[in-house]
Amino acid sequence: MTRPYAGQTEAAMRDAVSVAVDHAVALGADGVSAGARAGGGLRIVVRDGIADTALRDSHQTLWLTVFRGGRSGSASSSALDAGSIRRAADEAFAIAGHVGSDPMAGLADPDTLALDGLMPPMLAPSGLDAPALRDIAVEGEALARSCSAPVGVDLRVTEAGAASSDTVTALATSAGFCRSAATSIHRRWAMVLAQGPDGAVQEVGQTSDRRFDALDDAATVAAGAVARAVARLGGRRIPGRAAPVLFDARIAATLVEDIVGALSGGPQHRRASFLLDTLDRPVAPVHLDLTEDPFEPWGMASGGFDGEGVAGRARSIIAGGVVQGYLLATASARRLGMRSTGNADGPWNLRLTSSAPGGDAAAMRGLLHTGLIVTQLLGGATDPVSGTWTRAVEGLWVENGTVIHPVADVTLGGTMRDMMAGIVAVGDDVYRNGAIRCGSILVETMHIGGSS
Repeated sequence: MTRPYAGQTEAAMRDAVSVAVDHAVALGADGVSAGARAGGGLRIVVRDGIADTALRDSHQTLWLTVFRGGRSGSASSSALDAGSIRRAADEAFAIAGHVGSDPMAGLADPDTLALDGLMPPMLAPSGLDAPALRDIAVEGEALARSCSAPVGVDLRVTEAGAASSDTVTALATSAGFCRSAATSIHRRWAMVLAQGPDGAVQEVGQTSDRRFDALDDAATVAAGAVARAVARLGGRRIPGRAAPVLFDARIAATLVEDIVGALSGGPQHRRASFLLDTLDRPVAPVHLDLTEDPFEPWGMASGGFDGEGVAGRARSIIAGGVVQGYLLATASARRLGMRSTGNADGPWNLRLTSSAPGGDAAAMRGLLHTGLIVTQLLGGATDPVSGTWTRAVEGLWVENGTVIHPVADVTLGGTMRDMMAGIVAVGDDVYRNGAIRCGSILVETMHIGGSS
């Protein structure tokens, strides 16, 4: 195998966390959890055919939590020698004697631990050195420069880049858990400035994957950035109205993030969720499904265990519009009278799908017929309790399935419950944004705040 950038081996990381656990137990801790991470990589940025930035990055850290009489204390160390690790354990043990007691805190239940089991493939070192990454970045910049633009539009590539990194992690607990994992992440990107008579717009095209040879090719990345920048030029306000809204696949994941946040253990046990107590209840149309898969090969959010040593499982979060499960860590699960779902670090790979007719981007514009395609979220927020959703947006106004003009300086508002209930279709134009895969999302109607 090509040598990874990470400077530590999995065995060395397992040894480091074991030292932390053993020392804290010897001090008298009731329970201990220790994690460690070491990684490294290369990042090259080019401008005008010359490497502007060349960064060789490396990092390592160890952290641990000590449980002592219902109390907990945490500490960390950036050094992984035995002496530094023991000092961190001493500090965590001491801190645990000065905080309040929490009966729900503690290690994951032993019968939930993933002591062995499936570990999806996540490590694929690129083996690329700085000159090779520089050549890749230069190629991306050249391809972006070669893209054509409409008459009267000036294109400038402000930067292009490529990056490759590898990371090794390990986790051990005093309950007998000790496992490790190794991962890779690779990226390429191009940033383009389009300038026309009505102003300038900057866009970025990017792609990321655990395998370098699975990245989108440089031409696709460049062309996407140019097309989106040109499409946004000349944006103008539209009259306020209620209209159908199509969320572009590149930003549709933000809606999924809001849904997942509301179905997570913390908001549920704090009674601060717009999807409170919705287990086994309908929250979306029957054609909608949201699934989670920790074991997807090369998935950007795959893994064999979470930060507490609990494995996730392939499951439905929402099936046929009905909530099938929450996303729980150990403490939140205990407060809800449930069991951990292995989501101490957040969701695993998610995918939102629909059995209703959708199609590619053109087909989704046809379903929209007349309304707003949202391509940029510029500001605003979702109220996690009420679900009130308000954003400043940019996009494209569509009539009879045809783009008429770009839209700027408008607001979009609604509530997440209404937006979920109003989802008409999810497109086949799937885009992966971190843990989330999702196509464009068509919502039946929302309030657009524009010119009077």
